[in-house]
Amino acid sequence: MSKRDKIKLNELQIKTPKCESLDDGTFAFLNWMNCKSFVRKDDHYIHNPPLILKHVNFPYITLVKIFDRFLNSDVIVDIVDGIPLCKSCITDDCSHIGFTICLKQLIDREGFESNEEILK
Repeated sequence: MSKRDKIKLNELQIKTPKCESLDDGTFAFLNWMNCKSFVRKDDHYIHNPPLILKHVNFPYITLVKIFDRFLNSDVIVDIVDGIPLCKSCITDDCSHIGFTICLKQLIDREGFESNEEILK
């Protein structure tokens, strides 16, 4: 592969936006809600949301598992007495918390009782 080909390849690669704040988590949740493209096999597809819901512990929402595309790993958020805590960031004000708060509000409002209801 020539140097010019490598430069072209680097220009085509799409970076995943980094989510750091509660607001970023809220926007990531809205993007996840509006986006159906994450079912595509292309992991670098530009419309994939930065955070993707993987699992919610039902019937009592005490654990949420989210895939973070920037970290390229699963993130666990524990909810204890209604207060979410991110196990990855060890904080209560990261984007994973913002995503989880929005998700919890959606579950409470819509009355979802299983992962299948949320992910359909």
